[in-house]
Amino acid sequence: MSAAFFIVIDRDNPGFDTMVNGKFLSRDAKQLEKIAKSLGLRPLENYVSYSPEDALALIEDMGTDPDEIDGLEVPEQKWYEPEEGLEWVNKVIAYVRGNPSSVKNAEGVLADLDEYRTVFEHASSIKARWNLQVDF
Repeated sequence: MSAAFFIVIDRDNPGFDTMVNGKFLSRDAKQLEKIAKSLGLRPLENYVSYSPEDALALIEDMGTDPDEIDGLEVPEQKWYEPEEGLEWVNKVIAYVRGNPSSVKNAEGVLADLDEYRTVFEHASSIKARWNLQVDF
């Protein structure tokens, strides 16, 4: 089983499907980090954010001793504007199209990025913010 980056919108029932694959982006995370940095963008991992409650539950699910979790300070969940997501996706799509060997699976990465773009476009239309989370 592999990890996947998925998009979370700050609205319940936004009126559109937020489901994205994200597995190819996860598999090529190291390459995408290099690409993002070369383009002056944040690495994809920097958009991952959880509510403090979800973060603590995730830490516990990973087998951390509950005594170590007590009193642990967890940052507030961060949200991003859809325009930032669109800029990221569009720049990385252009780069990967021009340099397909820069990632292991250009076709898969481009398919994931196209799904992201669709969600960001819909999020922009309703002025919803987003972040990423990881499905393991």
